[in-house]
Amino acid sequence: MTDRQKRAPRWRRRLFGNGLAIVGFAIIGFFLLFVTFAPFLAPYSPTHQSLRTTYVPPGTGVTYRGPDGELGLFVSPVTRSPVGGISVTEDEKYPVRLFVRGAEYEWAFGLIRSDLRLFGVDGPPNVRFHLLGTDEQGRDLFSRLVHGAWISLFIGLISVGIGVGVGVPFGAISGFLGGATDMIAQRLVDMLLAFPGILLAIVLVATFGTGLTNVMIAVGIASIPIYARLVRGSVLSVKNREYVEAARAMGKRGMPILFRHVLPNAIAPVIVQSSLQMAVAILFAAGLGFLGLGARPPQPEWGLMLARGREYLAVAPHVATFPGLAIVAVVLGFNLVGDALRDALDPRR
Repeated sequence: MTDRQKRAPRWRRRLFGNGLAIVGFAIIGFFLLFVTFAPFLAPYSPTHQSLRTTYVPPGTGVTYRGPDGELGLFVSPVTRSPVGGISVTEDEKYPVRLFVRGAEYEWAFGLIRSDLRLFGVDGPPNVRFHLLGTDEQGRDLFSRLVHGAWISLFIGLISVGIGVGVGVPFGAISGFLGGATDMIAQRLVDMLLAFPGILLAIVLVATFGTGLTNVMIAVGIASIPIYARLVRGSVLSVKNREYVEAARAMGKRGMPILFRHVLPNAIAPVIVQSSLQMAVAILFAAGLGFLGLGARPPQPEWGLMLARGREYLAVAPHVATFPGLAIVAVVLGFNLVGDALRDALDPRR
C-alpha cells in the first residue's frame, strides 16, 4: 500500500468523523433538494400574485380537524381587505393532500413536463395552503424560497468557478516564474485587494448594469485576487521540493513542471477556500440583491426578497424572516464544511 493510499482513509475519517461537517453536508444537501426538485416541492408558481391574500401570516386558516371532526390537515379560505384585515371562512374546510395535480410546469430546460406536486389543497383553486405565509403581493413565500435556492447556489457556483478559473492559473504562474513577472502580477492583485470584496462587486455591477449575469461576473472577479494570492503562496512552498528538482533533473522545463508536479500538490488550500468562498459569494449576491443591484423583480432571489420584506416588518415580519433564515442556513452549511475540510486536509494534523 502506498503512502497516498494510507493517507486517503485518514483524511476521510477526519472529515466524516466531524459532527459539524455532517451538519454542514446535511444543510447543503437539504438546499440541493430544493434546487433539484423545486417545481415538485413548491405547491404554486413563485410569481403567481393574489392581491386578496397579501402578507398572510404562516398557519392562517389551518386547522387539524375537518368539517365532520376527522383528524387531518385542513385549510379554510383566507382573504384580506383594506379595512377589515384578514378574514377566515371557518365554515369551509378543505383537506391538504400529498401528491396532488396542479398547474403544469417545465423543468430541467424543458426536459421534464409534469403537473404533479408534493402537496396541495383538495378544493377550489382560490383556496391555498401557504406553509410560510404570503408576501406583499400575495405570492406563496415557501414556493419563492424553494425556487430561489437555485439562484443563490448557482450564483455561488459560477462566481467560485470564475475565481478558480482565473485566479488559480494567475497565482500559480506568478509564484512559479518569480522575478519581475511575480512583482507585476502581485501589484495587480494588491490593487484589487485594496477594495473590500463587496465594494468591488458593487462598483462592477454599477458599471456593467444589474442582473444575475452581471452579479455572477462581479462576485467572481472580486474573488480572483483571493485565489491568486492563496495559490501563489502554496506554489512558493512547493516549487523547491525534492520531486520538483528531480523533474528538472530529468530534463523537464517550464509549464509542464508547474501543471504536472507543482500545482497538483498545491491545490488542497483551493478546495478549502472554494467551500468558504461559496458562502461569501452567496452573501455578496444577497447583499447586492438587498441593495437593488442584483436580481430584478419578480425573480425569487433571497436578497431581493429580504429587501422587499424589510418594508413590511411592522405588519408582516415573516416576509423578511424566512429569506433571512435561508441565507443564514446555507452560509452556515458551507462554512461548516469549509472548516471541516481545512482540518481534514491540514498535513500538520
